[in-house]
Amino acid sequence: MPTRDELPPLDDLREAGEHALRELRAPLQEWLRHRAVIDDEVGADGVVDALATSLGGLLTSRPGVREPVVTRFAPEEVEVLTARVLPALARQSGSPEPEEVELDLRAVWYQFLGFLGETGRWSGTAGHLETCLAILGPAETDVLELLTAAAEDVGPEEEDAAVLASFPVRVASAVLEHVGEGLEVPDDEELSAADVAALLTALGRPGQEVGLEDVPWLRQVVLAMIDLDLLDGEDETSLTPGGEAAGWLDAEPAARELRRDLVGRFLLDDPATLDGGFSVAEAVLPTVLAAAVVGEPFDEDALDELVEESADLGPASAAALEEVRERIADLAAAGLVSATAPWTVARGFWPAVAAGIAAGDDEPGGLFGDEGEPLWFDSVADTLGLGDAQKQQIRDILGGR
Repeated sequence: MPTRDELPPLDDLREAGEHALRELRAPLQEWLRHRAVIDDEVGADGVVDALATSLGGLLTSRPGVREPVVTRFAPEEVEVLTARVLPALARQSGSPEPEEVELDLRAVWYQFLGFLGETGRWSGTAGHLETCLAILGPAETDVLELLTAAAEDVGPEEEDAAVLASFPVRVASAVLEHVGEGLEVPDDEELSAADVAALLTALGRPGQEVGLEDVPWLRQVVLAMIDLDLLDGEDETSLTPGGEAAGWLDAEPAARELRRDLVGRFLLDDPATLDGGFSVAEAVLPTVLAAAVVGEPFDEDALDELVEESADLGPASAAALEEVRERIADLAAAGLVSATAPWTVARGFWPAVAAGIAAGDDEPGGLFGDEGEPLWFDSVADTLGLGDAQKQQIRDILGGR
């Protein structure tokens, strides 16, 4: 006889679970094919088989019940499922990674309860369904907390070594040196074309005289400097050093925090949308940079999946991916992220990443808002001329993630 922490053989469990699911199997498989993202090698059949085996395990806690009801579960039963049944099944699977098996089984059950609720087959109370889903769902992770902890592990010397030599700080230093005691500027312009040309030459990037709007990275730094009071641009015809300009390169906490904010903005803000508009790159970069800081950097395939497979928008997805790749390439050229995937960030920049994400008051979430819909969904859908029915089809796809 199996002990309390053991279960009967897997074949026996699967047989019991399949019997209990016999009327739900076909509609569940159909729902999974249209509403869920499933590994092609597993397929809907494999998901239902895994559900049947784990359901058989749960039914061992209902001895003597000949025809168990599988359209409602008490939270206490789901706690038994997650605390005893799924870990035992993971161990019995023989997998070298039982923790991954357990997580996969939790996901299977989360989908199953979602199916019951969405199709009106749930026969328990709404409160019980909500509680059961909360038990099965992934534990909430405070990403900002993880980023802050990682940033605090970086010493001031290590941060200064990276940040003081960084591209945005070098640009800001060149701007302050060029401004000197004060600089006349054209009305409603941050810098004249001649000043832009002089700065580009000082930074080793000489070229023809162009307006500041033609050099997005330089305008990005100048506007950030004004916002951080490194520059005073209140007088529309002049630019002078701001109240924070003196000592901003010192090895002091306040100066270090200011530099951290400058670099964080350079990393996370898209210079192409300084005057407004939505940027897919700006929506995605918090996720990519945060992943790098917490030790799970994105590779090429992960980035493709994040952007392309998050919504079936055809050419729009390709354009979004290209935008993100171009922005990462720009940051790599500036020496702020690695030149190749998986994209990493030097430890000295971790505090800047954490500060930038915290300042945006947006926990990294990729392309999705609170309801699982891409933040850029409506604007892209309207651009493509999609009707309400087409939009809803795409929302249904997104709802299955």
